[in-house]
Amino acid sequence: MKNILFYGGGNIAQSVIEGLLNSGFSKKNIYFHDRNLSNQKKLNKLKIKKFTGNINEINFVILCVKPKDALNAYKEIASMKNNPKIVSFVAGIKSKKYLKINKNVSFLRAMPNTSSRFDLGITALFNCSFQKTDMAYIKGLFKKFGRVIELDYESKMDQFTGLVGSGPAYFFYLLKTYEKELLKMCNGNKDEVAAIMTNLLEGVSKSIQVNDNLDELIKMVASKKGTTEAGLKSFSTSNINKIFKNGLKKAIERSKEISNEY
Repeated sequence: MKNILFYGGGNIAQSVIEGLLNSGFSKKNIYFHDRNLSNQKKLNKLKIKKFTGNINEINFVILCVKPKDALNAYKEIASMKNNPKIVSFVAGIKSKKYLKINKNVSFLRAMPNTSSRFDLGITALFNCSFQKTDMAYIKGLFKKFGRVIELDYESKMDQFTGLVGSGPAYFFYLLKTYEKELLKMCNGNKDEVAAIMTNLLEGVSKSIQVNDNLDELIKMVASKKGTTEAGLKSFSTSNINKIFKNGLKKAIERSKEISNEY
């Protein structure tokens, strides 16, 4: 089993680490480096070892810091070891920005999402300079806790980041309105509301697995002149689809902008 160092221990790193642990990956082979005390406490609870500075015992470094810190962190890693193998989780920043600093690095971009901790992750990979064997290992690693998509163009990483990497937050945001109305119905019982939303979403998920035609699935619920049809007509009149699409577009545009800022 290879040794992996998470250079940064925030939410996405914690999600992937939990996904790895749930899949049977040994915590003995996972290290982290993070100055944030809150992140340190969370990773210590998972019994993940703090990186001591011995880079020679590390096979892969996963760069998962904020975009503003990414290039300096990359420089630090590259200065520790000849030809390190770096997997970047950082949104927006293109591979050429890193390789311009140091080309003697095996570099791969990856974008997982926070559902990785539940073995329901979706990870996009774009190979910049990894050898086939290393690429196969990382791909197999991410498959342990979800689906993996290999992108043929790096530009698609911006689309994936805006659509899928950020995806869970969009659903949580929409559910906030739904939760508010359910709480009125359930006399403020949050546990009951959480159970209702969980069952509802699991049912939606199962329905899509059985039939991926979304129009047909809508028709199965919406009867003529019924309550569902009334709600859907209101959504249509309010241009909810257009508003949501614009939000997705803004997220993708922001991913593209980030690379120009650093």
